[in-house]
Amino acid sequence: MKIRTSIKLVTTVLLMSVTMLLPSTLADSGGLPSGTYGITVTLSDIPPEFPAEAAEILVGTWWVEFDENGAAEVYKDGEAVATSKYTSNKAHLVYTDLDGPLACLDGHGIATGVYNWSFDGNQLSLSTVLDRCFGRNFVLTLRPLQRL
Repeated sequence: MKIRTSIKLVTTVLLMSVTMLLPSTLADSGGLPSGTYGITVTLSDIPPEFPAEAAEILVGTWWVEFDENGAAEVYKDGEAVATSKYTSNKAHLVYTDLDGPLACLDGHGIATGVYNWSFDGNQLSLSTVLDRCFGRNFVLTLRPLQRL
């Protein structure tokens, strides 16, 4: 009788543990880890064939805040420059600009970019699947973004 009671108790404790841990495990297993990621673009990062006005826009300290609800905010040198939304799964990030002075909104299909992503330590690496927005694509794929 004591063995049967012990087995029931252990089973109950295990089920309760799995039930409490499962939601957070599922939330963490599917998509891009929310958080703030940054990169600094220097003049030496800009290829010489780029127009000078592009270099002026691209050089600076950038960071993007991905929240857990699919919203993203982009900052350059401390100023908000784009409001966006995103969805992700274990391998892909779909990123769409919505508003802002540096948001890509000026052409059909340019607002959305698709990237492969990986996360290692504190580094978010993005590689382009398809993105017609030159500036966004350049900043996000230049090198891994550092989690801040």
